[in-house]
Amino acid sequence: MLDRLTRYLLISLVCTYLSGCAFISPTADELARNIDLWLADNQYDRILNALDALDSGNPEYAQLLQRKPVFEEKKANYIESISQQAQTLIKNNQWQKAIDLYDQSLDKIDNHPRLLRERKQLIADRQQKVTELRKELLMQHANALISYQKIYSKLHQLIPEDYSAQFDISRYEDDKKEVAEQLEKCAEQARVNKQYELARECYSLSYKLNPSERKLIRLNKLNAQLTSAINRKRYTELLAAYKTAYEKKQYNTARKQLQSLLQLNPEHKQAIQLLDDLNTEIQLKVKDRISAGKYLYSQNKINEALDEWKLAQKLDPENTEIIQLIYRAEKVSKKIKSLEHSQ
Repeated sequence: MLDRLTRYLLISLVCTYLSGCAFISPTADELARNIDLWLADNQYDRILNALDALDSGNPEYAQLLQRKPVFEEKKANYIESISQQAQTLIKNNQWQKAIDLYDQSLDKIDNHPRLLRERKQLIADRQQKVTELRKELLMQHANALISYQKIYSKLHQLIPEDYSAQFDISRYEDDKKEVAEQLEKCAEQARVNKQYELARECYSLSYKLNPSERKLIRLNKLNAQLTSAINRKRYTELLAAYKTAYEKKQYNTARKQLQSLLQLNPEHKQAIQLLDDLNTEIQLKVKDRISAGKYLYSQNKINEALDEWKLAQKLDPENTEIIQLIYRAEKVSKKIKSLEHSQ
């Protein structure tokens, strides 16, 4: 019993002694040598943590503490260098090397926000590219299987009892079903993510490989959704083009945008109302210019009248009254010029 107690006390004393030793600060020369070693290995956190633990009032450490801003700048430059090296590796498609580089630097600079953020983004970007490549492989595999259908069908017709041929055909059919299932999962995931173009492509290929009523219904629904989305986008573009033309007082161009929209959707209420308002505004402006031109014409200001009527014609090119007024005024203008020339 006594031996056990003695051993326990001895161990406790040793531990207490070692703990006490751990809190003994190194000399300035010792720390300087350690810093040189850490600096060679880019272990800036160890350097800065060691400096932060020093007694700033002790003159022995004054020279080392003065170098702290230099170490902080070196740390910042190291982090910038790691970021640039990683970007270069990524551009060269060396993604794993870039991740390894971040891991090595994070071992030396623990939990640095910028390095952690860039590493996280890098892994997310790589995963996205991997996903895209796997989808591309799946699509190409599906298209290849579809292209083989006629060949296997002819093979079956030519040698229906050939064991080797039937084995190949059976394996081909199994491959089709498996790929069709993968494509259906791809379509469902894309539909959840509102990637309707991708969902339609996956469903279409899956249906070609292994048709079913369920897939056809989904495919028709997706086609309707996509058509609707495309139309909505086009409506927005045409309305924006109308607004731009109207603000520039390009009324005919504005009217054409609304007419194009109504060709796509004759029941578009906003376009109907805007076109009615625009036509009313154009007619008022046309009437004003016709009246102004007639007044100028009555005052023998033929050229000024022509200017007004030509502006009116730009607003309403098919207006027969304006066409006749311009024709008559131009005829009179020519006679006047002829008389002036003869005199």
